[in-house]
Amino acid sequence: MRTEDQKVSQDPITVTLGGKEYSVKLLVIKDSREWRKKAVELLASLPQYANVTTDDPTAFSGAMNALIVAMPDAITDLFFQYAKDLDRDEIEGVANDQEIATAFEQVVTVAFPLVGSMTVLAEKIAGKVSQ
Repeated sequence: MRTEDQKVSQDPITVTLGGKEYSVKLLVIKDSREWRKKAVELLASLPQYANVTTDDPTAFSGAMNALIVAMPDAITDLFFQYAKDLDRDEIEGVANDQEIATAFEQVVTVAFPLVGSMTVLAEKIAGKVSQ
């Protein structure tokens, strides 16, 4: 969890990959905006797999490949697009999937800070409407 001081001073986040700590600089607004668009595109692709059943083996195989193989690769790509100063080849040779998943969660936290603000705003508006 980042402290308020870390947020205000724009301190990089620290991720552990291959048992080693790395600093990931926060993207500036312009770059972060583009990164968030790519993240949302990936997330928006998930519903197409929700209703796939084993009744159609070809569709099922495609969905499983997308969810189990392609999605983790896409998340890894997104992580390294955000953490663009890190040596991807070196890290992929020593890090594991759990470390990338944890590091990606940390990136998402700093990449979408306004989502929390929007939630607070929606709660305040809903509170005023219900009064």
